[in-house]
Amino acid sequence: KRPTMVITKALAMASFSSVLACAIAFRVTPSKLKVTAMQRREVLTNAAALSLLPQSVRANTATAALTAPRFSIAPRVTPLPPLGALSRFEDELVSPKGSRNPSIGVRFDFPSQWAPLDRMGGGITYVDSSTGLKAYVLRAPLPGTSLEATPKAWFGDVIFSPEGTIARSGTNIDEYKVSSSKLIAPADDGAAAARRRLLLKYTVITPANQRAVDRRALVDAYEVNGVAYMLMASATASKWEGGERSEKERCERVVDSFFIGSAG
Repeated sequence: KRPTMVITKALAMASFSSVLACAIAFRVTPSKLKVTAMQRREVLTNAAALSLLPQSVRANTATAALTAPRFSIAPRVTPLPPLGALSRFEDELVSPKGSRNPSIGVRFDFPSQWAPLDRMGGGITYVDSSTGLKAYVLRAPLPGTSLEATPKAWFGDVIFSPEGTIARSGTNIDEYKVSSSKLIAPADDGAAAARRRLLLKYTVITPANQRAVDRRALVDAYEVNGVAYMLMASATASKWEGGERSEKERCERVVDSFFIGSAG
């Protein structure tokens, strides 16, 4: 009976912890959030109860999309012909645990004027400082389902999780929605077999003037041994549509080229 009692207690006591977490996320000051000594004890007791839950339950609760760690010291970036307008990023990523090979290949093309971020941290993030276009390579363990069977809302939840790379990099997410999803063919031979594309709509709050800015993003995801490897290319919604020179077309070109190799 003890495991059942622990789970029941953890769920029953989660409400105040959720309120406290939301207060922290929205920067509510201590004067606006009155926390009694009893409530503090409840939070500590709840944390202890949650620590006794099965690992699979805790893992699903804490899942967030983090930057995909590189296996190599430095990537290879090559200008593409004819004019060098695009460059090709090639590298090796750390494979999921239990994989036969310690690393898997990653590749994508991007506009040459984009600059790398988080190079020292081992992550893969690029930005166009003139337009605000961004690209991230992320990974998150799937929630016990295949890439095809995973609900599309899960991808938005892990990508924009407060514990994820995007939120931790300083992006303040106001709201988000995964508006469409479809399965597509792998990039080429040698790629992981399962591939999916999603369209995201989300709103960020600018740090300078607290203004809401709508953005759009395309996400390509591959499944490798129970882990989703994702490339997200995003831009402002105001320039998303508009034909061949639209931000949508530029993001499509990036995600179209995304390749993740099979880990074996």
